[in-house]
Amino acid sequence: MIQLSACLIVKNEATLLPRCLESIRSFVDEIIVVDTGSNDKTVEIAHSYGAQIYHFAWVDDFSAARNESLQHAKGEWILYIDADEAIDAVNAAKIREIITRKDIMAVTIRQCIPQPADNIAVAFYTEYCRLFRFHPHIRFEGVVHEQILPAIERLGGRVLRTDIVLHHWAYAANEEKKHRRAERNLRYLLDELKKMQGDPFIYFNLGMTYKELGQRDAAVRFFHCALEKDDGRIKRELIAYTHLNLSKLYLESGDYVRAAYHARIVAILDTANPLSAYILATLAVTNKQYNEAVFYLETAIRIAKDVTGVYPNVELNLSRIYLELGSCRSATGDYLGAELDFSRAIEFNSSAALPYLLRGNCCFMRGDRGRAREMFERALTIDPSLMGARHGLVLCRTDE
Repeated sequence: MIQLSACLIVKNEATLLPRCLESIRSFVDEIIVVDTGSNDKTVEIAHSYGAQIYHFAWVDDFSAARNESLQHAKGEWILYIDADEAIDAVNAAKIREIITRKDIMAVTIRQCIPQPADNIAVAFYTEYCRLFRFHPHIRFEGVVHEQILPAIERLGGRVLRTDIVLHHWAYAANEEKKHRRAERNLRYLLDELKKMQGDPFIYFNLGMTYKELGQRDAAVRFFHCALEKDDGRIKRELIAYTHLNLSKLYLESGDYVRAAYHARIVAILDTANPLSAYILATLAVTNKQYNEAVFYLETAIRIAKDVTGVYPNVELNLSRIYLELGSCRSATGDYLGAELDFSRAIEFNSSAALPYLLRGNCCFMRGDRGRAREMFERALTIDPSLMGARHGLVLCRTDE
């Protein structure tokens, strides 16, 4: 009996496909690969992992290709996954356990998208319905950013939220590839909008696509359209995410009033998202309201740590958060509190020189020259060119 089918659609994925197939072949019962026109070694690689290969002419419609894969699946359950994704052993075991249940029709999985090292977030998590029972009436919808959940909801099926994580790497692609993908998606979405002008999800995706393309005004316009067109079909989390994007865009453009307005809405709608508090802290720093910034940064840290019973959608870069918190405390004259914050920043990232430098500055201001000298020397061990640390050592010697 085939209990679990993994379904993929691919085109020229020879680089990423082996990692994906290696991660799933030990826990799925069959692998269905629909190839839409590869001219590299994608098909050969899929064959080497025992996948069943089907060829499908691309028709500018992701749902059409996804639904083609469902036509060939024989499993009781379907897991759909992309070539640039993988599932580790811990989460694979969770999937095998969940599909033994008789009381659910579908399962949400959290897609983990890692972020660049200098980002305030280490990773973002997006919740999708990726695992569902095979049913002839459950099919994908939408030419791009395709969805399976509407079909499941129409059948009245129970959807179980889980903490299962799927790791995703596409958005770590180079800028040129990301730009080409965004331009492709924009073309598909604008065509779809002509057919479904009242669909708020299309407006949201257009906002995201214009944002990725750097077209801020268009992104703002379509995000607002998504909110205006919502007739109750947009999930609460997606509404919050729309406001979060508006807040970021207004912050970038210097419209701090609107940025704060949308950030506060996010704080109400999505209590598990610390980024709204971080944006409000950034606005407070802009206005030199450092005590207020301290409050919001502490709120962001608390949200990031206190998520009992909630699946957080952001993993914060806590080293950077504590670095900014310490800087704000320093600006208020609380050097002891700032020193503790910089110590926490070092705990989360001991390879960065800046926290040692800033901690050294706090020690110096408190009169602890010996400790200050130690921190400056550690900073220079990591980064010998750090002029602030060199200057600090000079001051320590002058003061002796």
